[in-house]
Parts: sequence; C-alpha cells; structure tokens
Amino acid sequence: MKETQKLIQDMVSAINIILEYDIDTYDHFLRDEKTQDAIMYRLIILGEAANQIPDELQESHPEIPWSSMIGTRNVIVHGYDQVKLQIVWDIIQNNLPALKVSLEIFL
Repeated sequence: MKETQKLIQDMVSAINIILEYDIDTYDHFLRDEKTQDAIMYRLIILGEAANQIPDELQESHPEIPWSSMIGTRNVIVHGYDQVKLQIVWDIIQNNLPALKVSLEIFL
C-alpha cells in the first residue's frame, strides 16, 4: 500500500503543478509552447502513475478515470503528433480539479 500511496501522491503533485501554471485563457495556452510542454510532461507522469496503480484499486474505484489518464499518457508519448491542444485545455479546466479531490481521499 505504501507504493500505491506514493503513486497517488505523484499523481496529485502532477495535478497541483499543472493547476499552478499561470495560463488564464486558451489563447494564452496556445501561444505558450513551454507551458504546453511542461503540462504534457506532467500528464505523462499522471498517466504513468495511474498505469501502475493495482488493478484491484482501480476496479474498486471506477469513478476515477484510470483508463482515460493512461490513454492520455499513451497519446502524448506514442502519438505526440495527434495531441489536440483543445482536449488538453479541456482536461486542465474541466477534469483535473475534480480528479485531484477524488485522489486526495487516498492520502
């Protein structure tokens, strides 16, 4: 369980870092390639950690989008030319805050 807690802490940390970036609008996000790169890196960490969470925990908490996190990581790593910045922006704005709250129950 200690290893799982470390993975979840890594996930929460990645989310916190993404949410701390100073990107107030989608246009600003589109113009800031360094921030895009940094956010993609953190999404990779998030997805990789999610992929290492034991199946039993994933199955017992289907409200957490494990497969979406893993899938996002896979697209960024293996299909980097297919990454849609609008989708990344939507993840940041609409999914990460609630995901953070869901993950923090494990800490």
